[in-house]
Amino acid sequence: MSYVIVGGIVLVVVVLAAQFLRRDPTQAKQRPYGENEGEKQEPVSETHFFSLREAVRTRQFWLTSGMFFCFGFCFYTIMTHIVLHAIGLGISSTSAANILATIGGLSIVGRIVLGSAADRFGNRQVFIIGFILMAAALFWLVPAKELWALYLFVVVFGFAIGGCATSESPLVAGLFGLRSHGLILGVINLLGFIFGAAAGPLIGGYIFDIASSYQLAFIICAAMSVVGLMLTVLLSPVEKR
Repeated sequence: MSYVIVGGIVLVVVVLAAQFLRRDPTQAKQRPYGENEGEKQEPVSETHFFSLREAVRTRQFWLTSGMFFCFGFCFYTIMTHIVLHAIGLGISSTSAANILATIGGLSIVGRIVLGSAADRFGNRQVFIIGFILMAAALFWLVPAKELWALYLFVVVFGFAIGGCATSESPLVAGLFGLRSHGLILGVINLLGFIFGAAAGPLIGGYIFDIASSYQLAFIICAAMSVVGLMLTVLLSPVEKR
């Protein structure tokens, strides 16, 4: 019933809100931001816009896919298994569920704070910060046994994933332009984030079935965060030849 209610709210609110979106400022009888009356505007150069075929041939495409894979791997491994891990430590199911909810709450804070930082310092820098925080939180999670320690983990982890999630789309747009942004972002998310989000929970669950512990799975997640950090550091602007 909870799913039915939430789904109904989303269906009504999203569909209604979408009717008020306008793609072109002229549809709202406005001029594009920065355009002055009486001044002839220079045509926008599209030399920095990439098609999917051109983007795939760049190292930045595959570095970004690798970053998103590491992000999705860590994100969904934790989201899938953190409640069961907490219950296995003797924590009540209610408190364990609240841990998961706290991740969502702190991700909101991360989206706002790190999203603002991305506008000022860049989306690549936000991913660097996010992976550093994720790695630190995941290494902390390995020996954490008490409820307070788990809450400290989710505060840092939730904040980090919120910032990274906010920076995904603008990072890709900054690298490859907007002409094929939707297609390029979709393919990078498929090859990266979605594959990582599928592989992480499966590997984490398989490790638990064998070892009856999530510690190795969390260590792997921490290592994936470090790999993601290294890929982000290697990421540089791409120029179209």
